[in-house]
This record gives sequence, C-alpha cells and structure tokens, in this order.
Amino acid sequence: MLGRLAVASLVLITGMSSVAQAQVKLAYKFAEGSRSTSKVTSKIHQILNIQGTNIETDAEQAVKVLYEVGKRRADGTLPVTQTIESLDAKLALPGGINVSFDSANPDAKIEPEAVAFLGQVFKALTGLRYTIVLDDKDKVKFVEGTEPFAAKLETLDAQAAKLLRGRVSADRLKREFEQDHSNLPTILARPGESWEATDVQDLGGDQTLTFQKRYEYVGTVARDERTLDKISVKAIGVTYAMDPNAESPLKVTKSDLKIDSSEGTILFDRERGDVVESKSVTRIKGDLTLTAGDKELPSTLDLTFDVANVEVPAAK
Repeated sequence: MLGRLAVASLVLITGMSSVAQAQVKLAYKFAEGSRSTSKVTSKIHQILNIQGTNIETDAEQAVKVLYEVGKRRADGTLPVTQTIESLDAKLALPGGINVSFDSANPDAKIEPEAVAFLGQVFKALTGLRYTIVLDDKDKVKFVEGTEPFAAKLETLDAQAAKLLRGRVSADRLKREFEQDHSNLPTILARPGESWEATDVQDLGGDQTLTFQKRYEYVGTVARDERTLDKISVKAIGVTYAMDPNAESPLKVTKSDLKIDSSEGTILFDRERGDVVESKSVTRIKGDLTLTAGDKELPSTLDLTFDVANVEVPAAK
C-alpha cells in the first residue's frame, strides 16, 4: 500500500512540476539602427506525371538578404529596409536544359536562346531594395521603394517582365512580411505546447500553395554562447489553387494533394527578437487534373521543398 502511495505521490509531483514549467514570451523585435544578413537557400524537386510521362524539374537558389532597421520617425513609423545582396540560381528543366546564374557575373550568357530571358529575371532581382514601414505598434503600415523596380520592368524582355510583374508589388511584399512574422504563439509558451498558422506560397503563374502548419515550442538550446528558443514545425495540410483566368495553356481544374512528409525547426533569439535559423523539408504528393482546351489530362505531382534561412555572422 505504501508503494502505491509513493507512486501516486510521484505522479502528482511530476504533474505539478509540469504545470509550473516556465512560460516564455516569444515576439519579434525591431531594434532601431540594427543590421543583419541572412542567407536563404532553397531546393525544389518536382516530378509532374502527365498520362504516364514524367516531367522532372529541379531548382536551386541561394539569396543573401540584408535587413536594416532605421530610426523611428516623428509620426511613430519605423522603416525596415531589405536588400538582395547576391543571388545564385541553378535550374534543370525538361528537355535537358540547364540554366545557371551567378550575380557575381550577371552578364554571363544563358543558352539556349529560348530561356535566355531568365538571366534578365535573376539580374533584375539582384540588388532589389525596398522598405517595409511599420506603425507605432510594429505592424506593417505601407511599403516604400518599389517604383524603381516597376520602372525596370519596362526595359526587360516581354517574357522576363511577365514573370516578374506583381512579384514585387507593395501588396505582396506587405503580405509576405506579415506572414513571415506571424509564426510565433500569441500567448506565453511552455515546452510541449503547440499552435497553428497558415502559410501561403506564391508559385507564380497565378498559382498558390496554402499550407496549414503546426508549431511546437521545444525549449531552449545553446548555440554560439547564446541561449536560443527551439520551435519544431511541420506542415499538416496543403491546398493548391490556380486562377481560372491564368494565361497558361494548361489549367489545373482539380487537385487532391496531401502532405507526404514534413519536418522543420526554428531557432529564435528571444533577447534580440529574431530568427537565427530556420530549416524545413516538405514533400507533397497527389493527383491533379490538367485541362488543355477541352481535353482533360489526369496527372500526379510529387513536389519537395527543402528550405533553409540562416543568419550570416557579422564580419569582425
């Protein structure tokens, strides 16, 4: 009987200890005058099977982005400027076509001629600079500095301009900034507690993937003499959408995509109020119905995203 009481007491104490675990407040901060650089790398592997024929595409990209927080203005607004400092891209397209771009040598020729316009696309994005203006509560109020990019589109090849048009619109930049900063819990968190958020990815060509993601606070970890908060993340649902008025000759009229696998982590610096590192790998599989004119083409999609966003240490 004493043994049972001892076990019961242990369970009770353990339960009380769990309740008493320290709660933490995770929130983004924008310190005036601060600067940071991140390197965002992405690998996308896609196999689209149309009536038994595989069409395979690979894309790799590495982008270095500088973030600069200005001084709070007299009206209470705070400018956060983002600049693409460098961009490297590699594409393996159907038909054995390989495209490579390095912003260190932006005028290198891209062949064949049919895809040469992609060089203009990458070159136009290199050096892109715009400012997100936050209000006195650090919510996005408006976006400045997109006009030079819009003017640049008028000088590009028609195909390049079409691919980029809308990509750097103020509305889209505002939406993406808000989404990137909405993945933290709105209440105090303790290890084991989870929350969910929606993440919309614009694929271009009037196509989007909307992910439902589940986050869980894991606890703290040590990294480079800092204590960071670790968050696990996985996609638990996905929805594909294509604008029925899209100009593509192939329209996706039905889709049934599922998350095949997903895992990721975020390391957050609570003191600084910013992400130090985030990594995720998500694989999507499922059925699509493509329509070309009046003809339906039953298809399947196997799509993997491997994305990492890592802070670049400041030069000493």
